Amino acid sequence: MNCTIKTAKILLFIAFLLIISQSYSQTLIPAAAKVKAAYEKLSADPGSKILQQSYIAAFPPDAKTFRSVFFDTVKFGQLYTSSHYYLSAFNTCAAAYPKEVISKCVDIGKHLVWDADAVGDLQRMSVFLATAHVSIFVSKFKTLSKAEQNSLISFYTDVENHRAYSGYQKLIDALNTSGDKELASRFEIARTARIRKNNH
Repeated sequence: MNCTIKTAKILLFIAFLLIISQSYSQTLIPAAAKVKAAYEKLSADPGSKILQQSYIAAFPPDAKTFRSVFFDTVKFGQLYTSSHYYLSAFNTCAAAYPKEVISKCVDIGKHLVWDADAVGDLQRMSVFLATAHVSIFVSKFKTLSKAEQNSLISFYTDVENHRAYSGYQKLIDALNTSGDKELASRFEIARTARIRKNNH
């Protein structure tokens, strides 16, 4: 356990050094500045539950904010070039606060369409966390409208090669095991439809 914490601290510190080495000439939007400040504090003390909670709170609450913070593909600005480190820290917070992290993953993902970089990273992370904490995921999923549920399933399903997307099948298996067979069936149907598309 101590070894794991020590490794996490080292990785967060390295990421922190890389991030602060970026140019300070760009002006961060308030949402990006908020995430960056919370991340820097967490990097200094990654085991702090209070700082983990603060980072989760600072993380974008919806798809529009998420894209503006992590997906500035026009100028490659904001937190675009270091988005992996921020998402990795967010994922790490799920060990202590799975409900809070999964809730935000769902709230962001329900209005996202697959893309590369931060969007793709969030997709894979969300599917992994939904599998690891399936009851929490299902509980949150059921709070969505039917349209939002379909949109989230579509986002989780949208990859070019499902044969290399083992995490998706693991989520289906977890849903079946937990007794949520109807939801598992919806994911299976969505996958079949995605595979039939020309760009699969």
